[in-house]
Amino acid sequence: MNIKKVFLFTALIAAMTLTINTASAGTGGIKLIQFGIKGGIHSGSLKMLKNDVAGIFSADEKVGYQFGIMSRINLAAIYLQPELVYSVTNFTLHTENDASGKASVKNFELPILVGVKIPFIRIYAGPVFNLMNNTSNKSIKNSTAAITTDFIKSAVAYQAGVGVDLWKFNIDVRYNGQFKAPKQTISVGNTQAQEIKTRLNSWQLNLGYFF
Repeated sequence: MNIKKVFLFTALIAAMTLTINTASAGTGGIKLIQFGIKGGIHSGSLKMLKNDVAGIFSADEKVGYQFGIMSRINLAAIYLQPELVYSVTNFTLHTENDASGKASVKNFELPILVGVKIPFIRIYAGPVFNLMNNTSNKSIKNSTAAITTDFIKSAVAYQAGVGVDLWKFNIDVRYNGQFKAPKQTISVGNTQAQEIKTRLNSWQLNLGYFF
């Protein structure tokens, strides 16, 4: 899915949700459908297994961020929450021969979460559909050989978490996991690209607002 289709999809969902949300206003109590925006930070771990050609890799993950739109369909104590989120994750990669490089992984993600409301908190989980992958690389000065990488997340992952609602605001803490290990190809200097087995998990802290 190219970026034009992603933005068209985003605009269509936002327009439809806002229209329904406006129509449901004024009925009293909790709205059937709500529309809002969200943003936050995430941090996690990227583990790379040994590769005999490229060497042993390690990765230092910097704090990443995400932002997007969301809607919530309220069905008594249960709710459905689709979102469209743009996420950026940054890594510094290292090998045993002192090669290093920076990588930035950008994704459009579509979480579809099902939650249960109990007093004071919400508990939820659901699949996350990966709509777009893009990896950019940057060499580090004084490195013996620059690392370049292409990092592709699996098509479907999952999220689970807890949250609280404070008036129109909501705060969430989430765990992001993978059903299948992401695919990562790495080359060091002029060597041929090698496929490295990886494991990627992360935690998110989000702040959202419903209009």
